[in-house]
Amino acid sequence: MNNGSRYLFRRLAIFNKLYFSSVPQASALPTLEADQKLVKRGDFRGVAATNLKNRSNTNPDVVLSKIQQNLGKNYRIPGDIILIDVVRQIEAGNEKFIELLKRSTDRWVPILISSCGHPLSNVDKIIRTEILDRLWNSLSENVETLPVEAWNARFAALNQNEADWNVTEELDKMERSGIQPNAETFHELVTRLANLGDVDGCRNMVYNMARKGFPVDSNINASSVFVFSVRGHYQKADSLCEQAAVKYGEQGAELAFGAACRAAACRGDMDRLRQVLRKSVKEGTTKLILSCNDILETIWLMAEKSRDGTGQECALLVEQMLNCTSRDAGFFRKLYREVERHICHRHYYTALSLLEDTKRVSECLENQQRSLFLVQLIGKLATQLIRSQESTHLIRDVANRVHFTFNRRGSKLRIRMYDDLVYSACLLKDMKLDERLEYFRTFVDEIDISRERIHMTLPLLTSEENLEIRLSALYRLSVMGYRNWSNIDINPMVSIILQPLYNSGRPFRDQSKLDKLSRVLKSYGINDKNIWHILYNWSKKKQNEEKHSEEDQWKRPFSRDLRGWCRAYYSETFENPKTTTKKAVSIPYDKFKVCVDQGDIGKLTAILNNSGWPIDTNYEEIAPKVIDLYLNHETWKNTENMLADLSAHSAEWQEESHKTPVKNYHLLCVLRRLAEEGETLSIRNITDYAYELRNLYPHATCHYDGFFETQNEYKRLFSKCFERLEKQKMTTEAVDELIDFLRCLVKLELIQLHPTENLTVFFINIVLKRIGWNEALNTWQKFLSSLHCPNGTVALLRHCLMQNSDESRKNLQFVIHRGSTFLSHSRIHAMYLSVLIGMRKFEEAEKVCDLNEGKIEANDCLMAMRLMNSLKARSFDEQFMLDFSAICLRRLNLSKNPEVAQNMQADLLRICDSRHMGPAALRVYDLFSNYDVKLRDEEKNRLATVIEKHSALSKKWIFKPDGFLNIQADDEIITQSEEAKIEEKLKKELKAGL
Repeated sequence: MNNGSRYLFRRLAIFNKLYFSSVPQASALPTLEADQKLVKRGDFRGVAATNLKNRSNTNPDVVLSKIQQNLGKNYRIPGDIILIDVVRQIEAGNEKFIELLKRSTDRWVPILISSCGHPLSNVDKIIRTEILDRLWNSLSENVETLPVEAWNARFAALNQNEADWNVTEELDKMERSGIQPNAETFHELVTRLANLGDVDGCRNMVYNMARKGFPVDSNINASSVFVFSVRGHYQKADSLCEQAAVKYGEQGAELAFGAACRAAACRGDMDRLRQVLRKSVKEGTTKLILSCNDILETIWLMAEKSRDGTGQECALLVEQMLNCTSRDAGFFRKLYREVERHICHRHYYTALSLLEDTKRVSECLENQQRSLFLVQLIGKLATQLIRSQESTHLIRDVANRVHFTFNRRGSKLRIRMYDDLVYSACLLKDMKLDERLEYFRTFVDEIDISRERIHMTLPLLTSEENLEIRLSALYRLSVMGYRNWSNIDINPMVSIILQPLYNSGRPFRDQSKLDKLSRVLKSYGINDKNIWHILYNWSKKKQNEEKHSEEDQWKRPFSRDLRGWCRAYYSETFENPKTTTKKAVSIPYDKFKVCVDQGDIGKLTAILNNSGWPIDTNYEEIAPKVIDLYLNHETWKNTENMLADLSAHSAEWQEESHKTPVKNYHLLCVLRRLAEEGETLSIRNITDYAYELRNLYPHATCHYDGFFETQNEYKRLFSKCFERLEKQKMTTEAVDELIDFLRCLVKLELIQLHPTENLTVFFINIVLKRIGWNEALNTWQKFLSSLHCPNGTVALLRHCLMQNSDESRKNLQFVIHRGSTFLSHSRIHAMYLSVLIGMRKFEEAEKVCDLNEGKIEANDCLMAMRLMNSLKARSFDEQFMLDFSAICLRRLNLSKNPEVAQNMQADLLRICDSRHMGPAALRVYDLFSNYDVKLRDEEKNRLATVIEKHSALSKKWIFKPDGFLNIQADDEIITQSEEAKIEEKLKKELKAGL
């Protein structure tokens, strides 16, 4: 386009604006109430709102400076400031505002337009686009020429809002208005085409860009990576990623890998995403090379592509990514903005993962009021849950996770999310009374179990105009346990219940209006004493009003009538109480204990349902037995109720985890029982209930005293889960849910995976059998990255060695190579060596020793020995024990580390002692003594005990006169045996030591 054509288009644009500005507008300005609703203001009753009508008088310089300050300081801006203070002012023709924008177009217009993207974090992306369109249209009508920066800001905001817009049409409009695109313009245009997956469109736009003299840079390369990845052309995308570092430096590689991550998340391909993330780790560190913008955008896309939109299944990966993120300047402000964005779009679980990460941000702890921003965000989360009318199950699960995350033991900060939930449910306008009462009934036990805060019911009663509906709400609240209605403030009670009820209808022939009123109140659940106190308080209110007004202005009922009614019914109410009421009979603890000891579940359930736990209950003695009876004989619903009732008495227990009567392994039993319920197994439901149990019993954490019980119970729990999943058909989604469940148990401190745990080995063996190698490999890598549990390596190595094919040998080398990125070279090869010895592949074991001479440490040999022994707990392999010890002593110089060698010897002797393996114990002693590994005093005693036990058994089963073999103790076959020689050697050593 030449200069003459450009001038002509500009003059035509000015003429059109002048012409259409003189024509009356057909479309009226949206109402203030409609715009308030658009940005979610005025949704709640009784919440004081800013006086929006007076904003038109605000100085435009102040408004724009405030916006610029907020964007620079917080990276975000409230939606009402942009819509009410800016867009509506321009649409209404505010001359001061428009003149300021005309004078400083290059300064203010790009800022205003860019604020309609990510900075509007508390507004839905669809509404953000609507606000952006209104702002752009009003600016186009009032500002003569919008600069290229304004166009670029608009394109960027459209991309951030994921809006549907046509690249070709917008570029044509831009050029027709006389504005030439720059490099940033093409960045946004290519980004839009890449988001659409339009490979040809990207290629053509890059050619167009080159014709205008703009070279391909790192941003265009990143968009190319994205478009190829999102179309599934991974080989081409990986090639561009590898070239990025060479062509564009570190920043180019950072952008390229970030684009690959975003594309994988956009496709919902979690396996591909994990692969790219592993490639993106900085060498020698655990940090990602990705920028925090790319990481946060990847998390957003994962949440958008989640199954139900809440982001629950990707919460684990989100936490891992955040753990590996480099936190540069401004990270906390971006994190806060993202939390708001996820909450606004109902991605609750990813919002929680982001919110939890604020605990690790030093900037937050040093420069922010942590309690303030947490209270704000938790309040917004509660408000969004209620506004969206989510299910009570989802809300309770989110609240439980918040409670566990921020209200741990020793924390000075207490987050009360259930208060926010009840507050929002009571005050939200666009919700039916039945739904509000249902939310109130569900959550009130968490904040007012004793029903003392009766004032909380007032918003529910005042929200309805109809008296009958108010009375029905009064009755339902009475059924919930709120009965002391006389304690509530009399003023609202008079205006919403008493006066309307007094004025409605006529009394019966022999009754006064006050008699009828009292009977109606009684029919709705208020007892006689409360009615008397309510009317008495009403009489005092009336008396005070009548003192300050003339008698002809008094309204019925008069205070004298109310006092007269109170005098008439005082004796009947207080002096002659009715004897028909039955008090709950308290069951003695001894009788309760007898029912438990007899296993009478029927009587036990009746006692707990009718009168609750006895006052003098010894919970440490009886609680575990009651839990066991319920788990074995009662329905799940009754069991769940019993656990909730029992937790209410936790204040009477010791806070130490090893003294609480309800242990962590009891909770694992409860989860196993839940895994048996229903026709199909839902791992997500079990995970959610684990958080519920943690909040019910916060002190039931894993402790060393319950190590073996915990180990047995979590093995039984996962065995039951796998058993049911195999019947339903094992899938990769089910495996991922089980991994999340395992991580949840570790996070909640219900279990602890010790260094020699074998649960992950069992886990991977099941996946190998039921799904296959690839999924088992992915599962193993998830265990390594999220739980730091490498023991599953043994299962993969054993599987590869059993296959004995070229493919299996490649897989074996891959496992060793990949394992070396998470484990030390010494640790992975010690495990490999132990597997080879266990499979009797001695020649290959010798080769491993040759290749790694001096590289395998003694401590890793000890850990490998302990792991293999734990895997062979049921069918112990005595020969492996001796062979592995021998090769460690002979080839790996184990004896040069006397402490580790003695620990290994002690472990083996302990096993021999527990299994009554006298000859094996002697061989262990002989093996280690050949390498000058001395016995410690404890091991000497243990070895003597083992020999003594073996001698007793030999006398009983071998030697005359009662022995089965019927031979003499001094026969040559006995005295010349290897065990006899070793025993003689031991005796000499013991004598020499004395």
